[in-house]
Amino acid sequence: MLSGRGTTGEDCVARLRRHRVKPSGSCRLTAREAQVWRSFRAAIQGEKGESAVAHVLDRSGLAVLHNAILPTGDGRTTQIDHLFLSPRGIHVVETKRYGGELTGHPEDERWRQRFAVEAPDAPPRLIYSPVMQNAAHCRAVYALARLVDPTIQVFSHVVMTGTAVLSPALVACTLSLSELETLLHDLERNVPQGTLINAWRRIGLACHASGHQ
Repeated sequence: MLSGRGTTGEDCVARLRRHRVKPSGSCRLTAREAQVWRSFRAAIQGEKGESAVAHVLDRSGLAVLHNAILPTGDGRTTQIDHLFLSPRGIHVVETKRYGGELTGHPEDERWRQRFAVEAPDAPPRLIYSPVMQNAAHCRAVYALARLVDPTIQVFSHVVMTGTAVLSPALVACTLSLSELETLLHDLERNVPQGTLINAWRRIGLACHASGHQ
């Protein structure tokens, strides 16, 4: 039993860590703890997905930045999972690791997620579209790149690393890990020149200026 004092997120995570496994029926969680558990589990899964993509990118031989933090136009910052440079331009990668079944459309603001264990009439979970999320990241990257050369191209890639089954419309706007490997393999290996290199350096400097090491 928890005491009557307020329970912080750190308290919840500490309690969940002590159990070391997914809470079972013998470990009844409060609504707050259940929320923290879901967030904690999602963070762990996200780290696994980002690690897998980082490994693929690091083996490509291309210039890469991981966990880049860039300024946005409203005075805030945005965290980007991965960036890599090719002779074509600057590539922005958003990594997601989901399970269940995902449906939606590339232009939808929210995707819908269902799990087989749920009741058929259970409402789907709504997930903010990674495509839209990465579009915002691309805008932040281009805002820096265009200061060097407005013709520089910025490409968006959403990579799905989990077990989720995607609807055809979502398959068409995302990449699997193996598809990312194919994309990297097919890219030209010429060294980027001129303004593209300068834009990449500007982005790297912006990452450090934002506090990213």
